[in-house]
Order: sequence, then C-alpha cells, then structure tokens
Amino acid sequence: MELIRPLDRLTQADLALAGGKGANLGAMLRAGLPVPPGFVVLTTAYRLFVESAGIQNEIQRLAAEAHLEDQESLDAASARIRTLFHQSPIPAEIAAAIAAAYEQLGSGPVAVRSSATAEDLPEASFAGQQETFLNITGGQQVVEAVRRCWSSLWTPRALAYRIRNGIAPQDVALAAVVQRLIPAEVAGVLFTADPLTGHRGRMVIDGAWGLGESVVSGAVTPDHWVVDGRTGAILEERIATKTVMTVRTPDGSAQQPVPPELQRKPVLTPAQVAALVELGRRTAAYFGAPQDIEWALAGGKLYLLQSRPITTLYPLPQPAPPESAGLRIYGSIHGVQGVMEPLSPAARSIFFTLFRTAPGFLGLKVPPGAPPVLVEAGGRLFIDFTAFARTRVGHALLTSGFADNAMGQAVMELLNRNAGRLPPLAGNGRLLLRKIRKSLLLTVAGRALRALVSPDRTREQTWERLQAFVHNLEKESRQLHGVPQRVDFIRNVLSSLFGAVLSQVAPLVVMGVGTGRLAEHKLKAWGLDPALMEPVKRSIPHNPTTQMDLDLWRVSRQLRAEAAAGGAEPPAGAPAAVRLDHPAVAAWLEKYGHRTVREIDVAVPRLREQPEYLSQMLTAFMARDSGPNDPVQHFERGAAAAEQAMAAVAAEVRRRKGPFRAALIRFLMKRHRQLMGVREWPKFFLVHVMGTLRQVLLEAGEELVRAGRLDRQEDVFFLPFEDLTSDQDLRPLVARNRAEYDREMKRRPVPMAITSEGEVSYGIRPHEEGTLVGIGSSAGVYEGVARVVLSPVGARLEPGEVLVAPGTDPAWTPLFLTAGALVTETGGMMSHGSVVAREYGIPAVVGVPGATTRLRTGQRIRVDGTAGTVTILDDAKA
Repeated sequence: MELIRPLDRLTQADLALAGGKGANLGAMLRAGLPVPPGFVVLTTAYRLFVESAGIQNEIQRLAAEAHLEDQESLDAASARIRTLFHQSPIPAEIAAAIAAAYEQLGSGPVAVRSSATAEDLPEASFAGQQETFLNITGGQQVVEAVRRCWSSLWTPRALAYRIRNGIAPQDVALAAVVQRLIPAEVAGVLFTADPLTGHRGRMVIDGAWGLGESVVSGAVTPDHWVVDGRTGAILEERIATKTVMTVRTPDGSAQQPVPPELQRKPVLTPAQVAALVELGRRTAAYFGAPQDIEWALAGGKLYLLQSRPITTLYPLPQPAPPESAGLRIYGSIHGVQGVMEPLSPAARSIFFTLFRTAPGFLGLKVPPGAPPVLVEAGGRLFIDFTAFARTRVGHALLTSGFADNAMGQAVMELLNRNAGRLPPLAGNGRLLLRKIRKSLLLTVAGRALRALVSPDRTREQTWERLQAFVHNLEKESRQLHGVPQRVDFIRNVLSSLFGAVLSQVAPLVVMGVGTGRLAEHKLKAWGLDPALMEPVKRSIPHNPTTQMDLDLWRVSRQLRAEAAAGGAEPPAGAPAAVRLDHPAVAAWLEKYGHRTVREIDVAVPRLREQPEYLSQMLTAFMARDSGPNDPVQHFERGAAAAEQAMAAVAAEVRRRKGPFRAALIRFLMKRHRQLMGVREWPKFFLVHVMGTLRQVLLEAGEELVRAGRLDRQEDVFFLPFEDLTSDQDLRPLVARNRAEYDREMKRRPVPMAITSEGEVSYGIRPHEEGTLVGIGSSAGVYEGVARVVLSPVGARLEPGEVLVAPGTDPAWTPLFLTAGALVTETGGMMSHGSVVAREYGIPAVVGVPGATTRLRTGQRIRVDGTAGTVTILDDAKA
C-alpha cells in the first residue's frame, strides 16, 4: 500500500490521495513555480489508521450528533472524535514510512499542513478549516504532527463547514503535506483577484515580518498593497505599524516584538511586489482561476507555500463583452422581481431568447460586436446599464428608487468607482427614439391616447385580446408532437411576446403611472403637499394580483360558511378541512393556477400542479373571523376613502387655483385609479405564458426520458431549451447544471450590480445604530413585532406582525392581508410589494439591504413608510 509520495510526483488528478493542498502543490512544482520540496502522507495512511483503530463507525455516529445551529453539539462531537484520534496508536508501518520520507527530505525543520480531500476545490476552498504546524523537527515529532493534522479534520469549525456544504463524514479523508520550512524573513498572502470587491483585474498583497502565521491568524496588521494585475502598477499602498512577528523557536513557533527600526519599514520593495505579482499571474493562469496564495521571502528569494481557489468571488458575467466594448456595468433584475434565487437553465435560455427578439420588435439593428444587453452571473440575470445610467433620465430613475433601491444604488456606486474607465457614451449604441419603428411609435401613442380618453373600454378590450392570446397558445400547445416541434413552438412564442403583451399593455401602464406622477407634480407646483395623493393610491381596482388575494378570501368565506352549515365547523383554533376539488377552489385555480412562488422561473411548479401552498393559505384564512379586518371590506373602505380624497383634493385646488385646475387634478387622479391596476398585467400574462411553456417542456422531457437521454421528466429544466434537439446523452449536462444550481441556491448575499471584470456592489446604504434605511414606498408609521419570512410556502404570519422578506412576488400577497407593515431587502416605488402595500394601506419600506439578517423574528420595530426607515425598538422575543 502506497502511504507516502513526493510532492513532485503529484498532480491535480491526485486529489483523492493527496487532498486539495497536496495536489495543488504538486501541480505547482511541475509547472516550475518556486515551491519548497516535500512529501505527502497520503489519505491511504489516514484510512489505514482509522481502520486499524476501529473508530470509523464511532466517528460517523458522533458526527451525526453535531448540528449546525447548535454550537454545543459541534464542540461535544469534535472533542470526542479528536480524543479517539489521540488515544489510538499509529500503525508501525505508517510511522516508519513517515520517518523514512522525512530523513530523505534532509531532516531539519519542516511545516506539516493538513490537506483534506474536500478542500481547495473550485466550489469550496475550506480555507483555514484544518491545522498547520510549523518548525517541526525529528521523525517522531513529524509523526505526531501528522496525527494532529488528522485530528483537525474534526474541529468544530471543520464539522460545521462540511455540514453547511452537505459533505458526509464518510466521504472525507485527510492527507498531510510535509515541506521543508522556509526561514522566512517576510511572509504573507496574495490574492490574484480582489477578494472584497471581486475585481479580477486587481491583486491584493498582505505581508509582515517573520513567518506567515502572524498574518493568517490576524495577530498583526500587515502591510497592504492593491496592484493592477495587468500592468503591475501599485494602486494603493498602506504601510502598517507592525508590532509583533512570528518566529521559529526550539519548540515550534512563537510571537515576539518587531524591532523598532522595522515597525514602520515596508516589508517588500516595489521590485519584490512586482515579482510577487508575476508569480501570482503565472499561478492563476496555470490553475485557470483566481488564487489565494501563501508566500514567503527568504534570502532574497520568493517561495509559494500553498495556493487555493478564491471560492468567495461572485462568478463573472456571461457572455463576456467584446474587448472593444470597454468596461460594462450590470444591474440585477432579480431584486426588481422580488426573487434572489438563481434561475434554472431553461428559464435563463427563455429570457435570453426573449431579449434577443426585443431589438427586432423595436425595429432596431444590433451592430456586430455590440455588447450583450442581458448577461448571466451566478445563475442570475443582469442588464447592461453602462450607457443608460449616465443619461439624465436613467440617472434619475436609478437614484429615485423607482425600480429597485438597492440595485440603483449599486449601479451608481460602480459607475462612480470606475468613472475614468467607462467607454464614451457616443460609442455605447444608445437607443434613440428616432431609431425606433415609426409604426410602433404610432401604435403605442394611439393606444395611450385611447386609454386616456376612454380608459374603461380600452382596458377591457386589452384584457380580452390578451386572454385570447394566451388561450390560443394553450390550444396550439396541445397539438404539438415531437421535441423539435416543441422547441420551435417555444421560439415562436418568445418572438411574438413583446408584440402580443408588452406593446398592448405598456401604453396603459405609462398612462396609469404618468397621470399619478403628473398629479403629484401639479400639487407641488400649486403649493400643496403631494402626500395628498397617498389615499388615492389605495385599493386600486383591476389589479389581478390584489384581486387574486381578495378572491381567495371570498373562497375561504364560502368554504367556512358551508362547513358551519354542515355542522363541520372546527373548534376554535383548529384548522378547517380544505377540499381542493370544491367548485369554488377549482374556479380560483382555473383563473390563477398559473401563478406560483418564484413564478418567473419556468422550472417552478405552478399552483395548479402543487396546490399545497393554496391549501395552507385557505386553511389560515378559514381560521380567521371576518370582523373589522375583513380584507374585502377593508379594500372597499379604501376605495371609498380614495373617492373622498379625490373630492377633497379637487375642492382644495378649486379653492386655491380655480375650477379649471380642479377639473385637471380630478381628471388625472381618476385616470390614475382607472389605469394603475394594469401595472400588474404584463407579468400576469407573461407568467401565464410561462405556465404554457412549462407544460411544453415537461412533455419534451417525457419524450427524452423514453428515448433514454434523461432520467426524469423534470430534468428538462436543467438544460437550455436549445439543447433538447441534440442527439447526445443529456444526463451528464443535467448533472453539472443541477450541481451548479444547487450551489447557487445557497449563496447569500447576492450582488445588486456587477462589472464585466467581476467587481460587485450590494447597494448597502449607511445607517444609524439601530436604524435601517431604505425607500419609503407606502406612507404611514407602524410599530409591531417582526416576522422574518424567507419563503411564503409554509409561512404563518400572525395578524399585525411586520412581514420582513427578501422580496415579494404575487405568491407572497396573501400574507399582506395579515401584515401590519412590510420590509423587504429589494424593491423600489414600483416593485410588487410597494404597489400591493399601498393598495392595502400598510406602511412599507423596501430596498433595505440585509433586512432579513439584520432584523430578527420577535424584535419590536417601527416601520416608517414615509421616511423610509426601520427602527429596532427592542429585542424582546414575541
């Protein structure tokens, strides 16, 4: 059995034998990089030790008792497992092999480093999870250091890290790297990409006197350089006062004071910084990914002690823009939709195809080499705002919180950071109105004018046309045969969507939003408070999302009444039974069953497929008495109050400015209420189309299963739909895409903006202690107990609690019927949560970065929807 192997005989293919660190060091040596010589005690030795000691089953039993959320259980499991390692004898053949390899290395002081099979991987580096021992001398001491490395595989932090990443105890083993110790005069770390901002074009160097332990452990504030990775130019230099250093001692290593004359002296010269950057460039190029490198300087020579991938970097946007396009800045569209999870590959390919049809619909030609408008990064979609954000209109929209507060701030932050590096506006291919098809402009203008003159008739005709469009698609989809025909159908649908839905609805939405904004502008110009419009914005009719919730409440009243009439009303506090085959429930599903949580993703089952969420909401509604908080009555009271508010505003304007202006403001307010509900129509019908496409893809998946190219029908969503017509076995591609999707599902936080070089921004605003700042999107002040909800499925919100969520889409809105106020991490004035909160008359603050982590369930908070602040009043648990 092979127990030992020299570093120079290892490659990255030896991960299972040498662990991540050992395999990487062997590869670096073979690439000619300056790595100290050494050998690896292979994982075969670890497994032989565990087997000979008979402790594997006990390790697995104890590891199973450790729970991520329970530090005591982690500590207890770790202590008992590590005791097993320290009390068990090391087989003589392992000890002899280590001692012989140490002698062959030349004896003398060595570093013994842990190298686990589940570390230094592209998706998880596990940096710092196991232990390193420096200045070890003597064969027996090296053997004991190896034992301690094996034991460190089971530290509490290593256990927690593996639990979080879903790695089973039996699937991990540990090798130990034994290297000649470099008598470092200076040591530190080098990141070949900026680990804080994600910028791939910048390298970051930290260094201090002595061994690198003082830098890695944080015992000293190191000297710090930020360097342009392409030119080598030093962009930033901070020379620290270095008071302590780690040095070799007879027993290992220890800290001692830095001589006064060295405390403010840079540990590296400019030439040494340049040499280190070149080594970093070579290492990153060899591994094909940004690296986190530990280095040492001894006798004027630089050494690389280890290298691992920087796994915390957010993925680069794809497709990458052409070099001629210069630096690009992208804003997330996920926050606008209230969804931060990644999209499935099928959903992404649908959106990419849809966006590719947009220029043709507008009558625009995309020049060759133009940068893509839509990109994907980390499974999420981003839009190129490089030019738009620098226009007057774009700047105003992004900084006003109109669309998404955090995203707008993040885009503007990256624009300001990189102001000197952006391409000129003239070369950005701005879309000018005069370039858009005149026929389209005339059509949209005509519909907008008709909506203004005859809003009710125009709205009704538009609804009928859209209903006919989606019903015809459903009918056509039922006549498809074969995968190629289904793929062609999807392409044809996506090519017609802009014309069939957006061009129909956009004029009405523009008039609905525009009349409201113009009314506020006029009130301000006439010396009145624009806040007088707030009651007018409530209980807006013709909004399918709020109508969906009110209809669900009506169904719950009918079911409750029928249960009571039949003598089946449950005792107080007990849930009533929900019959999903009830005609009223079936009718509701017929109208709204295409909706769901994260409904912009075609991979997510619709409510009609998995009605458990519907059953949960009906059960909760049926348990509630109508009383004064009946949502339907509340909505009707809001509509009546809006009429009264319009009359009062018009009367005040008449008193101050005369009858003509009173008539104008009354006209604007009325049109706003007649048309503003249409704001939700585009998504309502687009999601309806998504439901049809989902069914088409499922049928294609069923055919591919029969053909032996997929294992399960649902696997079709882990492929771009364009791949479905290829002749290859699709299962390996599904496995890769699913693994990537699962990794991205765990990612938090997610940037709100990113550059083409990977630099990110999260759009976090400064805040006072105890106060979070966002966009006030529904006026009013409310104090109540916070309830942090990450998904509406399975959530219970007690009446009056403050709903704190990452973001909301229509699947969340039944919770609004109970909430006292709303706080979200994403969103702007026109996001889903804002509109619904205004209509229901509850205060809302949206676009509060980190709200779901900075607030906790049970805290009493004050939500000021006017000022845009959330104040923590106390931490008492509810």
